[in-house]
Amino acid sequence: MGLLSSGILVHIMIAVQLPIKTPHDLTCAFHPDTSTAITGYIGTSVRLWEVDAGRLIREFAGHTERVWALAWSRDGHRILSGGWDNTARLWDVNTGECLQVLSGHTKFVRDVSFSADGARAITTSGDGTAALWDLSSRRRLQIFKGHTDGVYCAVLHSDGRRAVTGARDGTVRVWDNATGECLLIIDAHSYHVQHLTWNPNESFVLSCSMHIRLWDITTGRCVREFPGHSNTIRNVQFSPDGKRIVSASHDKTVAIWDVASGEQVKSLRGHKGLVINAASRRDGGVISCDEDAGICVWPSV
Repeated sequence: MGLLSSGILVHIMIAVQLPIKTPHDLTCAFHPDTSTAITGYIGTSVRLWEVDAGRLIREFAGHTERVWALAWSRDGHRILSGGWDNTARLWDVNTGECLQVLSGHTKFVRDVSFSADGARAITTSGDGTAALWDLSSRRRLQIFKGHTDGVYCAVLHSDGRRAVTGARDGTVRVWDNATGECLLIIDAHSYHVQHLTWNPNESFVLSCSMHIRLWDITTGRCVREFPGHSNTIRNVQFSPDGKRIVSASHDKTVAIWDVASGEQVKSLRGHKGLVINAASRRDGGVISCDEDAGICVWPSV
């Protein structure tokens, strides 16, 4: 942060423009240490970037239609991508090799996510289903059916027994991985559920739509709401200590929230386009990306 002559604290922002032109359909996911990022857009490839320099490192080609969904494994060695060709693909980050093609959805793949140990993955689709995959055997272990519209997001619990999905129908659903049974339906939002994430000890899950809400997935109770954004919220993430939340919104801002109080403690402005992803950095800062491939880094917030 810097100090103006008036005594007002301001946040110093570093801007990086990735050298790509996007048709406002960009998707982005940051490496766990935020040093690199992967992007997908109207083209059929996934691109790996060095964030600070905006330098292209590698391209992952294989999808036959546009790429929409992206995720990193926790160790940062593999990535998952999902496309409008109805497939998800597993890639080796260091070589660019496609390790697996996950097929079975009848419409585009909207989201992809690894289990904590990287052994499994969950994919979601516009066909209203989510699928659980074993990445060692390349088998589909389960398909989750019940949402009345496209499934936009999903996360796996590290106990291996449960999955949580969010959909265009506004509901969040908890599933039994062994049986495929829906254990709980939460009427979470009146608009599309865009993203889900666990708190650090995986006792609660955050969902975002036009608002951010924190849920007890055992009871379906809304523990806290975080109002403040004025447009769709694309992404939410807990800080490593679980005390704060970072959110990215189509209102062109990144917000920082206090979990205990539900209050918005900071609004970071600097993006020219709709913000599609934001993440906490190890130095206490925040990094974010907008639909025009503009990346903003706030070294300290």
